[in-house]
Amino acid sequence: MNRRLRAPSPALVISLIALFVALGGTTAYGSGLISGRQIANHSIPANKLTPAAVNALQGERGPAGPGAISLSASSEADSVRHFLTTTHWVTVSFACDGNSKQIRFFLTRRHHPGRSVSISGFYAQDGEMNAVTHSGVKHEGLAGGTLNVGVIAGTGDDGGLSRIDLNGAYYGLPVESGGDYCAVSGLITPGT
Repeated sequence: MNRRLRAPSPALVISLIALFVALGGTTAYGSGLISGRQIANHSIPANKLTPAAVNALQGERGPAGPGAISLSASSEADSVRHFLTTTHWVTVSFACDGNSKQIRFFLTRRHHPGRSVSISGFYAQDGEMNAVTHSGVKHEGLAGGTLNVGVIAGTGDDGGLSRIDLNGAYYGLPVESGGDYCAVSGLITPGT
């Protein structure tokens, strides 16, 4: 019994080459990737993520609850504090600071600006996500060229808390275009 092996067909040779290139290419490509375990918590700023990734992290905003307050305002760079609304004894305001070229959000206690306001949540300052927890005498505000805030705030006076979602930006424009200004939009949902 003398059996002789036949040479592989050209189609088999090409398919084997394609298989080895595909496997080798994937391995070579895969070796350059990092896993989620290799990334330190809170170490990637939002400006390094795609807009789709940032939206996926933030999730979609649900329907506005009863009594929700929709906000939209703008101001020239006058550094004056502009009132937006009051919810559960927390006054929400903003300033367009022409000196630092930033927008600032302020959460203060209504009628008692030097008294305690508690806030907890997240804010993105110039594309970098940060956690914020504050309970103290006063909160002087968050600032940035762009600023996105999502916090729960309250004073304890009436036991109520409000969800405060604000987006703002400082826009530097030439004087002939009207000059620098800030724009704010957001949604405030009072709790019970």
